[in-house]
Amino acid sequence: MLTPADRERIDRFVAKIRDSGSDGQRVHTAVLAELSDIHQRVNPKTGKPYAMTTNRSLITGYRNVLKSELGEGATVLEKFKHSADHVAEYRQHQQKRREERHRNQRPLNGQEHIARAVALLSYNAKVRWSNATAIASVVALTGRRPYEVGCVGGFEPDSADVVQVMFSGQAKTRETERVDTPYSIPVLAERDLVLETVARIRKEVDPTLNNTTYSQRFGKEVGIVSKRTFTDTEGQSITPRELREAYAAVAYRKFASPKISEVQFYNDILGHQGDMNATLFYFDFYLIDNIESQ
Repeated sequence: MLTPADRERIDRFVAKIRDSGSDGQRVHTAVLAELSDIHQRVNPKTGKPYAMTTNRSLITGYRNVLKSELGEGATVLEKFKHSADHVAEYRQHQQKRREERHRNQRPLNGQEHIARAVALLSYNAKVRWSNATAIASVVALTGRRPYEVGCVGGFEPDSADVVQVMFSGQAKTRETERVDTPYSIPVLAERDLVLETVARIRKEVDPTLNNTTYSQRFGKEVGIVSKRTFTDTEGQSITPRELREAYAAVAYRKFASPKISEVQFYNDILGHQGDMNATLFYFDFYLIDNIESQ
């Protein structure tokens, strides 16, 4: 997700590359300088360097804009990328993060988590409507990303199962065909109430917002609602991103067949397809209650 400042920075770089024309040395020098600046940035709020994942996302943003502005075959793309050393460092970093998650899972009461989401959803629908509250509630009960719930996700009842919906519009996938291909996911509470809420969100929120604009308008407020409403059993707040992980843990206990492994079930309902590495980052919670299976 690019901020306006990121986009301005990228636009300046694109202009510099255009000015360089066919001068390979100028392009090479500009690329090295830009990559160096990215990796040496300091977060003004913390005074510390940005996380490796943040810089990596920004570089991806640069590449996407470069492809759009200069074409898929632009020679600058051969240079503006992660070095082999950086790729190796990043993989090591991700492996360490994944291991830390698996060794330090957080306790969660599944029944209580669902009850909080349903109470929030019901109050929001019957007493006082808030787009942010509606989005946070649906995220908790469906495991979809806030932007998907707020703007681009399609939710239709699954005729084969009363607790499932057909979801489409996945916002973060390497498989472009996956975006428009519906797949079935379980809903942790009454399906009709969730679908009614999504239908109203579609009337209240402009579905044409891009991810950046959506986040600017609703991201902070959805985060506040999530952290105020949902906690693990030790009292630690749950962020919107973590709601997706909590959903997966609860859904597995509530809906999975004994024959399917957790990682495969998570993979299926989170829409990761065959990307098990991505799925392994979603094991942040373990349930402490014997939630009723269906």
